[in-house]
Amino acid sequence: MEDIRELLVIASPKKVTKLLKITQTKGKPSMIGALHRLVKQNNLTEGQIVAQLYGPKHTPSHPAYRALKNRFRDLLTTAVMDEDVYSSNYRDYDNAQINGFRQLNLINLLLLRRAWHSARYLSHTTLRRVKDFEILPINHRLASILASLYLGVGFDEKRFAKYQAMADYYAEAERVLNLVSSRYREMRRMMYAHKLLPKEIGTKVAEYVADCEHLVKKYPHVSALQAMFFIMKVHGLTLVGNYVGAIETANQAEQVLLKCKGAGKQSLSLMALTRVECSIKLRDFSQGIVQVKRAEKMVPSDSINHIKLSEYAITLGLQTGNFDYAYEQFARVDRAVLNHLLTQQHVEYWLILEAYINLLVLAGRIDPSKRKGKLPDFKIYKFVNNVPSYSKNKQGMNIQILIFQVIYFITQKQYGKIIDRTDALARYGTRYLMNNENLRNNCFFKLLLTAEKCHFHRAATVRESSKIYKKMTSPQAKKLGRANSTEIIQYESLWEIVLENLDTVLPDGRKLRRQRQQA
Repeated sequence: MEDIRELLVIASPKKVTKLLKITQTKGKPSMIGALHRLVKQNNLTEGQIVAQLYGPKHTPSHPAYRALKNRFRDLLTTAVMDEDVYSSNYRDYDNAQINGFRQLNLINLLLLRRAWHSARYLSHTTLRRVKDFEILPINHRLASILASLYLGVGFDEKRFAKYQAMADYYAEAERVLNLVSSRYREMRRMMYAHKLLPKEIGTKVAEYVADCEHLVKKYPHVSALQAMFFIMKVHGLTLVGNYVGAIETANQAEQVLLKCKGAGKQSLSLMALTRVECSIKLRDFSQGIVQVKRAEKMVPSDSINHIKLSEYAITLGLQTGNFDYAYEQFARVDRAVLNHLLTQQHVEYWLILEAYINLLVLAGRIDPSKRKGKLPDFKIYKFVNNVPSYSKNKQGMNIQILIFQVIYFITQKQYGKIIDRTDALARYGTRYLMNNENLRNNCFFKLLLTAEKCHFHRAATVRESSKIYKKMTSPQAKKLGRANSTEIIQYESLWEIVLENLDTVLPDGRKLRRQRQQA
């Protein structure tokens, strides 16, 4: 009895009163209500309480009393636990999910203790709080519990039918979510395995989308389902190179998600970032600027997605030849946040970005004195001689590191260091860059090797490299290059820098006539 009195002190009186009402039948006081009034008097022993409830012949071991006391203890436990959860924030999806699962755990505990009335009350109140967020595991379980309780605790056929239909609805929605999740994971597996070309993966993803789309439309307010489906659909479009379609789909996804109560900021951020990424693929600076500004309103500051947005903004400037914009965007980045949120490998990627921006400064493409922002001093020579861990990624950023090294040595007229690496460059291109996906990478490597074969003379290099250059700038090569996404700066721009820094004088002192640069 002392434990019950302790719970009664802790529990909110208002909450206890609400719970007691559900134990009444047709408004008449219940046995639990009577026990509550007697316990509150504090001057009665347990034996006296039992005597008043069941007569003087009964003791605290009376089975009916023991069952009643257990139900009352569960009711008070519910009041204590529910008060804590009730005071929590249910105004957004994340908090509704956290507190909904907490309540569900309590309900399951009450069911194990056969506290049917308390379990039914909590199921009703919890479902009312979280229902509109359409969190499938919570809603499905609560609806199932209520359907079962209305079969056993005060049979109510009408309410049973209501909650059974609701449980069936959420069960089917969960099945569709599991289907979409499975297809989404398979898409990611294919992307990470690198056994298929992007277009092949995108074609397969289009089949997944077609299989799921009509099912997903049945659940327009389930944000988790809608978000995963649209992310898969957008990825599929970008993989086949349909970037305009991907932007349109991301816009559609945003409209759908905004109609879902408490749609996660993460999902909306991903759609915003996708639009920026596709603008980069399209080399559309004007649209990219618009999408960056839209994304800035949707992506939380000081988040990993905000860093990704900054990376995309910088890349937009570099990919479209708007180098001053890229410089300004880089200057705005908070280095402390960058180092805090990113893994070491991603920090190194930003180091490569910074190296290329400083190369543009060195080549005269950016004038820092005319820019508002300012970058910290960057030791290019130190970067060149301390290759990051990307050197292990033979088909990724290592390509850009090798290219950076060669172009830097050309700008510094350190031809001997390039010649020392010529054989390694040739072997690298033959071993890792022979497939169609790496066509532009392979062509640019050959252009750099051509410059070495021509003894770094501009006119001879222009003449000997013309066929390779045309192949690199062909529509097919450009399409493959957009899909591959390894170029930090378009190779056409880098090649201009190379040609500008090649020699115009032969070893005997005669000048070579400067030819018109390739467009």
